Amino acid sequence: MKLPPVLIRFRSGLAAALAGLLRVFRPLARRVAMFCYEVWARSQMRGPIAPGVQFFGAVRVEGSGAVSIGRGTRLGKYVYFETGEGGRIEIGENCVINSGATIVAYENIVIGDYVMMGEYATIRDANHGIKLGTPIRHQPHEAAAVTIGQDAWIARGACVLKGVTVGSGAVIGANSVVTRDVDPNSIVAGAPARPIGARET
Repeated sequence: MKLPPVLIRFRSGLAAALAGLLRVFRPLARRVAMFCYEVWARSQMRGPIAPGVQFFGAVRVEGSGAVSIGRGTRLGKYVYFETGEGGRIEIGENCVINSGATIVAYENIVIGDYVMMGEYATIRDANHGIKLGTPIRHQPHEAAAVTIGQDAWIARGACVLKGVTVGSGAVIGANSVVTRDVDPNSIVAGAPARPIGARET
C-alpha cells in the first residue's frame, strides 16, 4: 500500500529528527557500552588489565583467565582468549587486537608492545597429539611458547603456531600459516609462511 505524500513527508521528517538525536547521544552510549564490556572482561580475567585498555565489544575468555593486558591496548569485538593447563597470555602496551582474533595458550604467549593483529588472526601455542591408536580428541596437547616481538603486524586471518618467535617489526601476510621463526623486520606470507621481502626505512 502506497502512503499518501503527506504521510511520506511526515515519516521522513520524523526519521531525520530521530537520527539527529541519535547522533547527539551516540558518543555517550558508546562510552557506556565500552565500560560495560570492560567490566565483563575484568570479571573473566585473573591477570592485570592496565588503565586505558579499550574494549570495542564483548571479549570471551575460557580456561583459567590468566590474561594480562598493557596500557593503551585496544580489543575489537568477539576477541577470544583461552588459557588451558596453566597457560598464560601476556599482551603488551598499545597493541591492537582486532575483531574475531583468537589467542590460545597452553604454555605461554607473550605479545610485545605496539603489535597489531588483524581480524580473525590466530595465535596458538599448542597442537593436539596425533599418534595412532587413540582418537585425536583424547590426546594431550603438545605446547611450546610463542613470542611476538614489538611492532609486529599479523594480518587478517593469519595463524601463528606453537614454538614460533616472530621478530620485532616483522609482517605476517594475510591468511598465512607461520610454523617457524620469523626474522625481525622481515615480511612473510603463504602456507607455510616464507620470506617474501623486508621492511624498508
